[in-house]
Amino acid sequence: MVKKTHCNKRQSEESNEFASSIPMESLPRDNKRQRINTTSSLIPIKSIPQDLLLNVVARVSSQSYIDHYNMKVCCRDFFIASKENYMWQQVSLEKFPLIPWSHKEAFDSFMQSCKESGNIEALYRVGLQELKSFGGDIEKGMKGLKMAAEKGHLEAKYTYALILLCSHDDDLRKEGVQYLQFLRNAKCAVNCRNKVITLLEGLWRRPYGTLVRNPTPLCCKKPCKGWSLKKGSWKLVDNEDGDDSIQNSCENC
Repeated sequence: MVKKTHCNKRQSEESNEFASSIPMESLPRDNKRQRINTTSSLIPIKSIPQDLLLNVVARVSSQSYIDHYNMKVCCRDFFIASKENYMWQQVSLEKFPLIPWSHKEAFDSFMQSCKESGNIEALYRVGLQELKSFGGDIEKGMKGLKMAAEKGHLEAKYTYALILLCSHDDDLRKEGVQYLQFLRNAKCAVNCRNKVITLLEGLWRRPYGTLVRNPTPLCCKKPCKGWSLKKGSWKLVDNEDGDDSIQNSCENC
């Protein structure tokens, strides 16, 4: 037993001497590889092209303005990208309510940034807010809707056209008809109507009463029913109508 112990001890000492004799040049190479891998895993965002990074930020911001805030504070690259006007222009507001019930200051700041950057959805929504809010600025709301409609926002075209149809100025009513003809030809009038109604249903009161329709038909040709609103609503066509069978129009108007 004593001899075996001395033998094991001698083998251990020889093993340590052998290990200490290993050249150290190979170790820095392994450490260098490890440092490269560690560095690349810590900052993969640096390899993302700027335009793709902006699209990522815009997509996240489209889900929630709370997610937008959390994303900004978690990463410097996201924070810088969130300052770009292009990002604010591309943000989708489809999942946002017209008027928020919580975090109003953060929401207003978010919407203001979108509007100042030329986001046409923000122009449309701010215009609707002015029209639907108690004590809202009607002129400012109409200006926002018109600007969004002229820039190509489809729901803004629909909403602005309905308001113009209620006017007693024939020139304004004809302008409204032009917008509706565009939506009819693009086969998206019904889809626009549904989106407008869904957005307005989120308000605490019924979104009716703002518009007082003009019952005088703009077109007196038969069998045209004329472009006009359904009484007491923001609807132009019945729910069962499709874009291919809109009855409220003819080629004369």
